[in-house]
Amino acid sequence: RPLPMIYQSGYLTIKAYDRDFNTFLLDFPNNEVKGGFLTMVASSYLEPTEETGGWIRSLVVALRKGEVEQVRELFTSFLSGIPYTMRRKENEVERERYFQYTFYLIMRLVSVYTVYAEKVQSQGRVDCIVETSDYVYIFEFKLDGTAEEALQQIEEKGYAREYATDSRKVYKIGASFSSESGTISDWAVN
Repeated sequence: RPLPMIYQSGYLTIKAYDRDFNTFLLDFPNNEVKGGFLTMVASSYLEPTEETGGWIRSLVVALRKGEVEQVRELFTSFLSGIPYTMRRKENEVERERYFQYTFYLIMRLVSVYTVYAEKVQSQGRVDCIVETSDYVYIFEFKLDGTAEEALQQIEEKGYAREYATDSRKVYKIGASFSSESGTISDWAVN
């Protein structure tokens, strides 16, 4: 395997390490080494392949960085790909539970962060809380409602009070799911 030999010889150095994925970012120590490596060594020893980070990795990175708009875009895109025939249609409670459950499953698949669904607190149950090392995301969902209604519920029920003395940044996120489009129709952050 050429990669350990290339690293040990000094052609590549470690620039970063990602604990969550146990991956290393390798780079060249300088432009002279880079030029020599690319023209002589790489073409003989390596068969480059394109690395696709994937949807889950993009979500983990967005949550890690506090990029709530990227989180919204990723979920909207993901939910848009679920066939309409798979969504619950019986009654409103089941339709809302379908979206909440789908969101919760996705967050559990990420499995890098602490995820709570229907977390019971002193004044009610929070739909979903995701805790990272730097951020706390408090999600409230509405079906065919508005994101503002969801944010209002977070405020009225005091869902963020538990984190009042927490050093992490807290995002309160109201999300409305559309039973028609099957994806996020409204999103607000406070």
